[in-house]
Amino acid sequence: MLARTVRGVEHLRLSAALRATAATAAASRRSAATTAPATATGSTGGSSSSSSAAARPMETWEEVELHRPKAPTLEGYVKPAGAPEQFDIPREQYHQFMLGKPARYSVELRNFLMGLAVVSFCFAEFAFTIYKLKPDDMDWIDEERQRAAAAKARIEAKIAAKEGKTAE
Repeated sequence: MLARTVRGVEHLRLSAALRATAATAAASRRSAATTAPATATGSTGGSSSSSSAAARPMETWEEVELHRPKAPTLEGYVKPAGAPEQFDIPREQYHQFMLGKPARYSVELRNFLMGLAVVSFCFAEFAFTIYKLKPDDMDWIDEERQRAAAAKARIEAKIAAKEGKTAE
């Protein structure tokens, strides 16, 4: 934990130094840009070349860096005299800060178990429906086949009777 804090402080110092460097470079460019047109007016020759003497305009990233809000650094930070050590607070104060005791089971675990329960219930209902709708015996299949065969024979007889009348 301490190493992570030290790395974070070093990162803050480096980024603050980079911001300061970018700000000073942008400020020097701005001051050069404001003074360059005044000095470039007296050119030798017939044409004035103020565009070659003037500094280039700031790029977008430079302008963003110039106006970026500055984060406070930890340089010169002094811990208040009465401040407690962050790891030496009593358990009751920790729970007061955490707004109660932490949950026994995480939200992710509870969501996973709830989803598993819902899917399991759906599969159980599906299986129960198939079980309830299953016929007791398979004799009805043979009866339906016999009915279908009898109907086919009647239809073929009617077709044959019509063909016999048309042939006469």
